[in-house]
Amino acid sequence: MKTAGRADVSGTDRLHYALTELHDAQLLAYDESGEGRIVEVFGDVATAEHIVIFVPGNDNGLGNYFDENRPTGPRASGWTLGRMLRTLGRNDHVAVIVWVGYRTPWGFLESFSRTLAERGAIDLARLTRILPRSAHVTLVGHSYGAVVCGLALPSARVDDCVVLGSPGMGTSSREDLCFAGNLWAALGPSDWIRYFPRVKIGRLGHGPSPVRAQHGAFVFGTGSIRGHCGYFADPSESLRNIARIGLGRYDEVTRPGELPPRLTASAIREDRSILGTRECR
Repeated sequence: MKTAGRADVSGTDRLHYALTELHDAQLLAYDESGEGRIVEVFGDVATAEHIVIFVPGNDNGLGNYFDENRPTGPRASGWTLGRMLRTLGRNDHVAVIVWVGYRTPWGFLESFSRTLAERGAIDLARLTRILPRSAHVTLVGHSYGAVVCGLALPSARVDDCVVLGSPGMGTSSREDLCFAGNLWAALGPSDWIRYFPRVKIGRLGHGPSPVRAQHGAFVFGTGSIRGHCGYFADPSESLRNIARIGLGRYDEVTRPGELPPRLTASAIREDRSILGTRECR
């Protein structure tokens, strides 16, 4: 297994999508070059009525994907979401795809650039177009993953797009997304990403927050999740709402309740992710 570290990100090699197995994991794609890319499936995409594609943010690659000491890492989050989908949709056929199919930014400063998101969006959109056309497909992007999702939407085949703790979606407005489906957004009560600069100059910055009323997203409740990495905490209202959207149960999705508490400097230090060492562990 590759170890994490800086890699050459100049390549734009397309992912090759084909079902394979590795270490008891069912994979749709696997690329060991650089920091590596991996796309894992929980469930049977061939028969699924509802498919959720989860796109994580910073500091992810082959070197830490299978690390069992990452309770909020992409693999653990995807597995937890799949379990909630099966719990709420006992009679539904569901599948979750954990898509670390792009070279993610490493550290806080690199996440200001849209370059890596632009490259990843091409392969993400292509995946949505080869999935069964009868399936209800939902994109879920966390943090920088929301930027990848936003840039993929114009050419993707997606019914719903959910963005969590988003620094923006890579566009200046909802119209720029060219997306006719349902856009959903959530921001946890103590998520530091609310302080991310909302600018877009050249390839720097990711535009306005999708939770702003002007962006036209359906904003849903997260309950009392903590920090930037708690959106898949089980059994949070955040996780339940993501699963409800993935199952197409829109009337069951809850809205935000109380106004978020003020984020203090001590809370930011406790979250650690703002330091840029590891976004979510």
